[in-house]
Amino acid sequence: MPRAQPHLASLHLLRAEIAGIESMPGETRRIPLRVAPLDRQLAGGLKLGALHEIVASRPGDQPAATSFALALAAHLRAARRRAPIVWIGEDFAACEQGALYGPGLALHGIDPASLLLIHAASAKEALWAMEEALKSPAPGAVVCEIFTAKTYDLTASRRLVLAAQKHAIPALLFLSGVTGTGALSSGADTRFEIRAHPSPHQASAARRIPLPGFPAWSIRIAKARAGPIGLNSDFHPVVWTEASFRDALSFPLAAHSGDGPDHQEDRRAFGA
Repeated sequence: MPRAQPHLASLHLLRAEIAGIESMPGETRRIPLRVAPLDRQLAGGLKLGALHEIVASRPGDQPAATSFALALAAHLRAARRRAPIVWIGEDFAACEQGALYGPGLALHGIDPASLLLIHAASAKEALWAMEEALKSPAPGAVVCEIFTAKTYDLTASRRLVLAAQKHAIPALLFLSGVTGTGALSSGADTRFEIRAHPSPHQASAARRIPLPGFPAWSIRIAKARAGPIGLNSDFHPVVWTEASFRDALSFPLAAHSGDGPDHQEDRRAFGA
């Protein structure tokens, strides 16, 4: 028995060290999107306690990018034990792109009662509010939508990164006034470029006019710090169904509407 005591002490010390590591902010904890091609590019998933940017690929893709931001926030919130989502919006962004809509939130699996909305008069104030929200352990995710990107630079992004690391809270920055990713330089961990995409078929009761399907997007990971060297991601179709991301290639897709924007790349890819 006396000889076993040192081993027990070492075991207790090892357990304490492991518990300390597990209790640290989720610097290395990653949440998979459960879409294999994207998770491979993200080295397993999205890191908690990091900044993730979302931009529309082309003019007219902003509503799709908003939808993706909501779905991503709901997905990451589940890893935070259903804590509330904080959505901060620059007022001008709401004027240009529209405000959040209750039934749309429900479609993305978000109870409006679990969403805290904050209105900011300017992009600078929105970024400040985001930084302050990230310093609290309460949110499941913090989303900030800004239209004016002039005040968002490397220094501003680094402040958001440090705030997100404090309590391992995912920070999603949606730049609704930016299209494409060429002009951005920041300390974000990942950057998603979003395009609108046909949704899966949903038959109506009379089987005449199809009902609107689940949200779907074409997603390109334009930046991933932990991803493969020389990342050159193509757009990948993803659908949000049953509060989870799914590979859209496994679904029968609806055709593009005749009065919508002409997405020639998607038409060629799916024979539409």
